[in-house]
Amino acid sequence: MNLFFFLVLHIIGLSVMAGTTVVDYFCMSYFWRQYPRDKARAAVLLPVLVNFRFLFAGAFILLLISGIGMVALSHGAFAEQLWFRVKMGILVLVILNGAIIGGRATRGLRKAVEEELAGANVEQRRMALKGRIRAVHIIQLLLFVTIFTLSVYKFN
Repeated sequence: MNLFFFLVLHIIGLSVMAGTTVVDYFCMSYFWRQYPRDKARAAVLLPVLVNFRFLFAGAFILLLISGIGMVALSHGAFAEQLWFRVKMGILVLVILNGAIIGGRATRGLRKAVEEELAGANVEQRRMALKGRIRAVHIIQLLLFVTIFTLSVYKFN
């Protein structure tokens, strides 16, 4: 295989991960605009957002496989460079932020919406989750911009 083949796959994987985050952000924004008007209609959107996690995970697997392929073909030349090590650390932060913080907040939101549709008063908890989910999206996007920047400028 060719190094450029793996590079193209790597860029596709990273772009899909970042793009999924952007789409998730806009869908969640639509949810928050729709929710005060029609709670039941807005709640239908939440199970759809779960599918983005699968797309994100698939893109991460593509990113991982292509990254391993590039390191193997370059005989570890990339792995020795500082920008690459920083990039790997930031990628770990992306996964932890999205999976742990974002996953918990999204599950909490689904539960709060179900409880509210059943008649419970969970507005305060729902609003706290809104802030947490928004923070996850902003952090994710900043981390992706940092990864793209590191990948382009490759400081050492």
